[in-house]
Amino acid sequence: MPRRTLVGAGATLLLAIIAVLVVRAGGGGSGLAPESGTGQVREVAANVVVVPESQRTALPAFSGPTLSGGSIDLAGLRGHPAVLNFWASWCGPCRAEQKGLVEASRRLRSDGVRFVGVNIRDQRAAADAYLDEFGVPYPSIYDPAARLPQLLAAQGPDSPPYTLVVDSHGRIAARLFGAVAGGRAGADVQAEMLADLVDQVEGGGP
Repeated sequence: MPRRTLVGAGATLLLAIIAVLVVRAGGGGSGLAPESGTGQVREVAANVVVVPESQRTALPAFSGPTLSGGSIDLAGLRGHPAVLNFWASWCGPCRAEQKGLVEASRRLRSDGVRFVGVNIRDQRAAADAYLDEFGVPYPSIYDPAARLPQLLAAQGPDSPPYTLVVDSHGRIAARLFGAVAGGRAGADVQAEMLADLVDQVEGGGP
């Protein structure tokens, strides 16, 4: 077989292998699939897992300044369900979900659900402009060095967007990798998905 033909066949095989790996990964990276067996984390959507009550761990001790000029101590969230959303102004998928997060925070406010953004690896001026653009009503911790993700270790994001749902006992109860509803749904659908997830978490999990 001519050398050119061999090279072409090799390139075709390589592309096929890459395609298989992408399909197996589900486009979302590792760690999205639930573990097998009773009582293990359960996948409720392509990029969401809910943690059984018996396996939930507490948020790490952490406090930091907010972009609005105040400060937040995560310990103060205890007693209320909470949604922690990790974002950055340069993150396209963050923009795709932000209106849904704003809508969810408004809908769930009367239920005592706290929303907190965590701005990571970002410039302050750009982050401030992002909050103004979307009219975000809840506070965001300014964490340019990504210290909170480091403390969260395997339960923290490699990159935004990433959302944690915390139960009223201050424990991590659900993890959402990537944009809410894949960033493709409208704000109402995204808000409803978050509301359902919070309700499931507070209702006792899987």
